[in-house]
Amino acid sequence: MIPVFVGMMYGATLGGNATLIGSAANIVAAGVCANEGRPVTFARFLRYGLPITLCQLAVTAAYVMVLSKFLR
Repeated sequence: MIPVFVGMMYGATLGGNATLIGSAANIVAAGVCANEGRPVTFARFLRYGLPITLCQLAVTAAYVMVLSKFLR
């Protein structure tokens, strides 16, 4: 039960980083960029955010699997 809960926490937290509207911090950062004259589009954010998020989720999945071995 615990590894599933930990996995859901990591997935929800890191999954919000993939898209521009996934978290409030992303929206604020896009607003700051727009004020500085460098607007960030949804597609441009996704181009960088999705691969990074997938890498983070892969590392986190491995961590949760190792963690679950020690919690048994």
